[in-house]
Amino acid sequence: MIAGAASAQDRPEYLGPPILIPSTRFDSAAPTPDNAVLRIPQPEARCDGAAVAPLYQEVLPAYVPGRDWRGAETFDLTFSIAADGRTLDIRPADGPPTVFDQYQATLAAWRFPAQARKDCRLTIRFRHIPLAQAETADLLNYFAVHRETGALRDAVAKRLGGPGADCGERFGGRRPDVVSFPDFEKGRRPPPGGRSWSVTRWNIDAEGRTTDIQTLGSSGDADLDAEARRAVAETRMRPGPARTGCVYNVYRSGETLPAPPLPPEEQREDPLQQCPDAVGDRFRARSNPEFPRVFRDRSIEGWALVRFDIAPWGQIGNAAVVEAQPAAAFGADALRLVQRSEASPGFDAGVRCVVPVRYVLRDEAASETEQN
Repeated sequence: MIAGAASAQDRPEYLGPPILIPSTRFDSAAPTPDNAVLRIPQPEARCDGAAVAPLYQEVLPAYVPGRDWRGAETFDLTFSIAADGRTLDIRPADGPPTVFDQYQATLAAWRFPAQARKDCRLTIRFRHIPLAQAETADLLNYFAVHRETGALRDAVAKRLGGPGADCGERFGGRRPDVVSFPDFEKGRRPPPGGRSWSVTRWNIDAEGRTTDIQTLGSSGDADLDAEARRAVAETRMRPGPARTGCVYNVYRSGETLPAPPLPPEEQREDPLQQCPDAVGDRFRARSNPEFPRVFRDRSIEGWALVRFDIAPWGQIGNAAVVEAQPAAAFGADALRLVQRSEASPGFDAGVRCVVPVRYVLRDEAASETEQN
């Protein structure tokens, strides 16, 4: 068994926007703030053809495709709902399994009424809006939900800062004297795998005091909103030029969402398999699994079962994903891991061997690949 480990975040919250690069690249011609068009996703969930409303859901991130975008106007994820309302079996209906990993990860955090359902589909239609014409809600989506840094995000921050905004980054080019942080433990955290966010706007006067503090937008976590405002109010800069339109975001995550149980070995029986234990034990992973980043950032664990053949000289071939949970993105990485690995030489070949690859969040000190 391969137990792939990735470091857990020391704290369940984020003070700034990590760089999240979408798995699918759209831009052979990168857009600029002047010609960028936001694609705002508008999802609808249905099971067995009937609309179903989630009890907990999060906004799907907007993105900006390249100027030569010729992609589809809709995107579908298929999924099922477990008896406890959790989403499983998340797969792109068309395209490779890593398409829109962020959408897979967001759907993995949703919760539906506690009733097992199959044949569910999340249809995502896109609304197009030029960045220059986008309203505050759409700008907040790109700034706080999408979270990719760069020139476009800087332009969005300036728009959110309001007319004449000249603050730029968090401290407006001023040296901080006192910096306060939100108490992320105050209030109720999102459910496991979930994430809440809050965007605050303020000005800085010549004495270094923060003024005109307001919550510009949020996911609805009122306690996080209040803590973000308090932290800004208690922060002081050293004297210098006044700044207007400072904009910043904070995040709070839920607890780790454990992977669903692996199916028992008797349910994995394959009548065509010819892989005795002595052959299967020769397999050695070349490296640790690379935890899919958007799932790691949400503390969502997963696993994949990968089937492959072993040649007598140790070469791995015919690798394929048997199953991956809770989303296909875990299977895509596990498949790459197995394809890059090898087995020690032996006298016999193995046919349709299966190895489970687990993606487990834990302390850095325990981040080692285990095999048995």
